[in-house]
Amino acid sequence: MQVTPKIMMPDMANRIAALKQQVETAGEIWQPAPGDSLVGVFIGHQKVADLYGENYQILIQYETNAVMVVWVNQWLSNNLNTQKAELGDLIALKFLGQKKSAAGRSYNAYTVIVSKS
Repeated sequence: MQVTPKIMMPDMANRIAALKQQVETAGEIWQPAPGDSLVGVFIGHQKVADLYGENYQILIQYETNAVMVVWVNQWLSNNLNTQKAELGDLIALKFLGQKKSAAGRSYNAYTVIVSKS
């Protein structure tokens, strides 16, 4: 039995190009110490699976054109949504360290400033 190769559809070429772009901008995971800041352009977001289930990350391109990946917790997500962060906006994050909620649960706290494009 002879297998005939499938002809690549134009849509497939676009999907491959988009996937290559994602790999190129995958970035480095931001692992800040308390007091560390990150300022750059919000260029994307992605859903990822890890040991704790599905979570989200945002992609920030900073001055050197490198991309930093930031894990998004509920607190950070709420603050980005409140400030209506959109792709292309400048975002400044400062990691404040671990804080405790009123219920006694630990969370990572940030200062978040969004400058609209």
